[in-house]
Amino acid sequence: MVPAPVAAAQFGAVVSIFSDDRFRGASVSDGRPVGTLDFSYDVRSGLYASLSGTVVATRGEGLKALSAVLNGGYAKRLRSGLTVDFGVFHSRYSHYSRLSSRRDFTEAYAGLAGKNIAGRLSVSPNYFGLARWTAYGEVDAHLDLSPNTQLEAEAGLLVPLGENAAGANLNSQVDSRLGLAQRLGPVTLHAAVSARNSSAPIYGGRGHDRVAIVLGISAAM
Repeated sequence: MVPAPVAAAQFGAVVSIFSDDRFRGASVSDGRPVGTLDFSYDVRSGLYASLSGTVVATRGEGLKALSAVLNGGYAKRLRSGLTVDFGVFHSRYSHYSRLSSRRDFTEAYAGLAGKNIAGRLSVSPNYFGLARWTAYGEVDAHLDLSPNTQLEAEAGLLVPLGENAAGANLNSQVDSRLGLAQRLGPVTLHAAVSARNSSAPIYGGRGHDRVAIVLGISAAM
């Protein structure tokens, strides 16, 4: 998801519960419900940072830590009204995720965002321990259907670059998401269809969940 950094300095915190945690179209929570707490800070200069932590409702061990994500970057609004965005983020997953390879990676990204659409290109030197470079391009769009209802769409393409020294299999992956967000007072309800074109060993290698419906609720703190 391509964020839209704000210009004014502010702290932010959002708590969310979702029926599944899907990363680029693949479930990393093995189809189990998750809870996420997001913290963010933006300053007037354009610098921003965020920290996100997620727990998963496991089948036999209760709530366990699933992932942590650190993100930092710089955004600047141009005279045209567009916003350019540069940054780095690092994701780390626990063994409670369904990932079958190394469970962390770092990406650097650059993006351009308008009022209703945004695009971003990210590159990683060692995607989930595959010992090869990858590039991921994504486009996000949203449309306000009413003051409290928003239609959201996302599409992404992951492309392996160069030789794979580790010998692990990774083909190009396409993912997409189409959803609705409905604000009801202090909370927002979410419903989305998430899909990907094929299974991938790094995400657990299963193919039965290529298309899934994800439901959730979130609230700003």
